[in-house]
Amino acid sequence: MMVLPAAVAAQVVEGTVLDMDGAPLPYASVYIESTTIGVSTDIKGRFRMEVPEGTERLVMSFVGYKPQTITLPASFETHFVSVELEVSSNEIKTAEIVGDTKDRAKAIMDQVRAARRSFRDSLKTYSSSMYTKIKLEKEFQPEIDSLPLGEEVGLAKEGIIMIESTGRVDFQRAEKYYEFIEGYRNYEEKEVYTGKSLTLQASIGPEDIAPIRRGAPNKYVLWNGLPDCDFDFYENRIDFDKISSKPILSPIAANSGLTYRYDYDGMLYEGEQLVHRIKVSPLNSSEALFEGILFIEDGTWALRGVDLELNPRGIEYCERFRIIQNYERAENGAYVPVRRVIDYSIPDGWQRIIGKVIMQQDDFVINRDFSLGHFSGEVKKFEEDAWERNPEFWTEIRPITLDTLEAKFVARADSIEEYLGSDEYFHKLDSAFNRITWWSPLVGLGHRNRVKGNEWYIEGLVSQVNPVGIGGYRHRLPGYYQHTFANDDLIEVDGFVDYGFRNKDVKGRVGLGYTYRPDKAMRTYVRVGDIYEIINDRASIEQYFSRSNYSRKQTFLISQRMELFNGFYAEARFDYADQIPLKDIAFAVWSNELFGELNQPSDFQRYTKSEVQLEVKWRINQKYVWKRGRKEVLGTDYPTLTFEYRKGIPGLFNSEVKFDFFEVGADHEMTLARFGDLHWQASMGSFFQKESLRLLEYKYFRGSDRFFFSDPSGTFQLLGPTLTTADGYFQVNAIHHFNGTILGKVPLLNRLKLELAAGGGSLVLTGEDFRHAEVFAGLERTFRIKGELFRLGVYGVTSDNNFERADYTLKVGINFFNTFTNEWEY
Repeated sequence: MMVLPAAVAAQVVEGTVLDMDGAPLPYASVYIESTTIGVSTDIKGRFRMEVPEGTERLVMSFVGYKPQTITLPASFETHFVSVELEVSSNEIKTAEIVGDTKDRAKAIMDQVRAARRSFRDSLKTYSSSMYTKIKLEKEFQPEIDSLPLGEEVGLAKEGIIMIESTGRVDFQRAEKYYEFIEGYRNYEEKEVYTGKSLTLQASIGPEDIAPIRRGAPNKYVLWNGLPDCDFDFYENRIDFDKISSKPILSPIAANSGLTYRYDYDGMLYEGEQLVHRIKVSPLNSSEALFEGILFIEDGTWALRGVDLELNPRGIEYCERFRIIQNYERAENGAYVPVRRVIDYSIPDGWQRIIGKVIMQQDDFVINRDFSLGHFSGEVKKFEEDAWERNPEFWTEIRPITLDTLEAKFVARADSIEEYLGSDEYFHKLDSAFNRITWWSPLVGLGHRNRVKGNEWYIEGLVSQVNPVGIGGYRHRLPGYYQHTFANDDLIEVDGFVDYGFRNKDVKGRVGLGYTYRPDKAMRTYVRVGDIYEIINDRASIEQYFSRSNYSRKQTFLISQRMELFNGFYAEARFDYADQIPLKDIAFAVWSNELFGELNQPSDFQRYTKSEVQLEVKWRINQKYVWKRGRKEVLGTDYPTLTFEYRKGIPGLFNSEVKFDFFEVGADHEMTLARFGDLHWQASMGSFFQKESLRLLEYKYFRGSDRFFFSDPSGTFQLLGPTLTTADGYFQVNAIHHFNGTILGKVPLLNRLKLELAAGGGSLVLTGEDFRHAEVFAGLERTFRIKGELFRLGVYGVTSDNNFERADYTLKVGINFFNTFTNEWEY
């Protein structure tokens, strides 16, 4: 056990580091002389650093420039400096000039790698206090004092966002973490509504019964705690998928000598301890690897600190990312991380987002024995009153001082905190939602009363117009009503009325839902309607909207959904339907011309069915954050298992179907060290006791698009038209993104940032004696537009099955990165 010394009284140095022309030097180093304690400048060359009382000198340095040392006053609270660095063609050593720097660096790094495992194993577990401050800034920021009290704008629009948290963190080797948050302030997290907006949504595929995985509440918050990434350099690999799809090799990994070059950069004495400075740089300039300085303790060969920046050409989401991390020695000889400073910048259209994270840990308990099950699915828990901490609490526990802008920002937030929770403020927000303007008929009309918990909304003309409906133009009137209770229970009513002018037919649907026990995702839902419904919700693009993929359905459905235990979700449904073919329906001429033969309605006899369904989804060891009485799901590192059972019950409400169906499946995304990411999916199922099984109840398989590369993790590229089966089947699909493992090592070609992807799939239909297999390979390129990532790809696909001869084609695909879930679509 050890307790690190509490933070000593500090003074603050603020300033800028410039070149001789007065231009800022972004990510320059600013260090206390003869120590491993430092910070880096931001994209504007600015820095802010707390230094202990008695600090005499700071050293500023930047690659290609002469380091400069400045002397600080004997006593001060805040000292401002502006330093200009001169260009230098020669490397200057701060403490010693070494003749053969590379040989000496190699000898030291051999010792570091030999000691790496013992240092890693000496820190099996720990528990510590922690404080984290996250700040985001835009390059242009208005004066905070200029904002009038009560104005309906969010704090996030003032050009700065700040998040503070404090609590304890528990760690166990093998990347297991648990954070308990005792205090939390998100100066961005204000629910603000200034009016109505237009949102267009399209959803293809069945609804997921499990909550969607969530990422950070703000897509520009790249690091939100140790569960995101620990930056444990004693491990061989560092996984940080928010900025690099490929694991980052540690510069002290067992095989790091094959990936990095090292050079001796001098030495310093921190107290009486000799510390070597090792300059590290990647051999391959296109990969996501580190470049910077390692501080190595002489004799023990332990890390005392790192000052490393990721190669900008190897990262995707941000343009720069730098981390400074300091270690202190524990009583058992382990070295624990006590301070992290992370600086990054993200281009966003015409502006740039500047991010800075400071995390400090203290009060360490080393190699503590945790109870069995302590590191379960819950990785972070917020104390119930974490949001209620007053300004005095933060002033007392905050181990750092705020800069001038931060202090003004926090003071402003504290002054309006009570106002933001008042009935007056809620009334203003409701008034903005309820306001009727000239464009309200286009986007919608609604009314909200937050005090009573009521809200209703009727969508505008843009959502009401449907020129491609069954029979041509149809006019929809969709809307919803919801009531939220004081205990967060929710009643919701949603539906629409739909009128077709060509056939003079009225269709519609209404649903009533009751969500209770939000901690268990419990929801009861009832729906009735007479609608034109899609038969195959995963059809190919050209078939999806054709008339052959629609039928008329008069339906009554009731369902119950809940989470039985962590990650195990189940929904039971009863579905009564009168299935009616689209006979005697007049279609628009354009639909026949557009879809051709695909526009012929599915031909079947009208029938009724009563069907019970059970759907199960199990995310093994699901990770989640417990926040305000409910879970925020983070996903799982293990395969997700699924099960579906359907039973047609003859005679019940004159039901004419009798069948049983089951399906089991598994889905998994996994990282194969530095060899890329693999996503695979497999499922198998069968009908049995199918005495009366109708066409619409068959199992459907998505047909292939002509030129578009569809999601290969669950579909096929050369399957042909939509297939169905009333018997057994087996399906498997996979795609592997090599993430630069192959092309990234080819000189010149790696500068194009092209990536290789490959995969394939197979489908077996036992009743039809059909066997299909296909493989594909392609080149992908990631692009970034206004902070959003997407991949364009060109793929060659070949297939073979026992009904047709082998085929080959080229296809084009586009893949989007979901910043809400922090993962690619495929």
